[in-house]
Amino acid sequence: MGRRQRFDLPSIRPERPTPHGVSRLSRRLRRHPVRRDPRRVPPLLSAHDACPGGDASERPRRRLRRGGGRRSRPPVTLVPRSAAYIALLVALGSFGPLTMSIYTPVMPSVAADLGASADSVKLTLTTYMVGFAAGQLFYGPLSDRWGRRPVLLGGLIFFTTATFACSFAPSIGGLTGLRIVQGLGAASGSVIGRALTRDAYTFQEMPLVMSWISLGQNIAPSLAPTLGGFLGEAIGWRATFWFVGAFGLLLLVVTAIGLGETNKHRGSRLDFAGLLKGSGEMLRERQFIGNVLTLGFSFAINFGMLVTVPFVLQDRLGFSPQQFGLIALLSVGGFTAGTFVNNRLVGRVSPIAMMRASGWFHVTALIIMAALSLCDILTWWAIVGPHMLQSFGTGLIVANAQAGAVGLYPRLAGTASSLVGLTQMGMGALGTVAAAALTLPDSGHVVLPLALGLMPFAILAVLSARLLRPGRLPPVT
Repeated sequence: MGRRQRFDLPSIRPERPTPHGVSRLSRRLRRHPVRRDPRRVPPLLSAHDACPGGDASERPRRRLRRGGGRRSRPPVTLVPRSAAYIALLVALGSFGPLTMSIYTPVMPSVAADLGASADSVKLTLTTYMVGFAAGQLFYGPLSDRWGRRPVLLGGLIFFTTATFACSFAPSIGGLTGLRIVQGLGAASGSVIGRALTRDAYTFQEMPLVMSWISLGQNIAPSLAPTLGGFLGEAIGWRATFWFVGAFGLLLLVVTAIGLGETNKHRGSRLDFAGLLKGSGEMLRERQFIGNVLTLGFSFAINFGMLVTVPFVLQDRLGFSPQQFGLIALLSVGGFTAGTFVNNRLVGRVSPIAMMRASGWFHVTALIIMAALSLCDILTWWAIVGPHMLQSFGTGLIVANAQAGAVGLYPRLAGTASSLVGLTQMGMGALGTVAAAALTLPDSGHVVLPLALGLMPFAILAVLSARLLRPGRLPPVT
């Protein structure tokens, strides 16, 4: 008898274990045996596949968990790069914006029901975004260390619990506090969703994939104001939280059943020194800074309008929540159109060129809004029209900026995603604070302060895009 041969598979990365793939792997092992510890055989391959031709006594046992089953994977796994996987990415990126958009039509109803001022109700949206921005700080690093799946499940549980609690808030103070917690949980979807995309796709594929995902993500938020208006008028503003809570619960179940782990670079411990070093490298990189700042200033304008337009249309022009929801479809339609155009231009036009052009859409939209206000034109189209143009510019930015920033750092995709989301939502919260601080006159040039107050963000978006240099990329790490 020859000397017993022991096998190990650390350097072999088989495709999904179909019978044909396992057969090819077995032939490779017969030709090139490796003399290493048989206990390190990966659990996804059976002992028979790992040691073809040997008798039962020579086959290493499969590693089992308590209860007799194989360690490891959820019962059903969504295959990366499949349509179902992309649908999950769309849903994960959607529930944060959906939670914000479905709430805007009922904000005047919240003020009336809880006996609060308009500024106090606007603060509930601002605190949600503050929580959303703060959540970006830790979900990414935690997912780099412990994996995407467990961190995402924890965030979804956090979000769903807080959302149902919001529906029973007895006062504006309680609602404001719960919205912070809700935002913290909602951040998990966007952060982990971007990291999951980087895990499954290459840097070159990401702009197109992110464009498709962004286009899909706009379907739910674009319908959300209309749905929120109908729910608010038919049942009451609390029904919007019931709907969002049910959506979060559905995502929790799908993730628990269907999502496998995609992070192949998990560390053995949470290395804060390495985390700070990696974050510092990102913040010193001109391409990364240009992408995140352009995205952030664009969202500051978008969210500033988002908290102001409902009160102008409903309190000043007399629209009902249901009517506002229908009109809001036009505003969000501008964002969807920009994303669709970006999707068609990917591969033909440089992403940097599209981002530079988008800043001028913001400037032009605010100039038009200010000019119409100076001419004493206060109609719904004089407000929604410029908002559509500004949203179109934002649609050109989102996919390109996120792909350009996160795609540079595959081994720290979670951390990069956190920094992108923190800047995006932090600037968005700053935009809502700036808009809420503006005093809109009861008559005359009603929206002129809004246009002038948001103009600095538009100019900064144009300047930030100038930081980007075509063809200049740092070493991908």
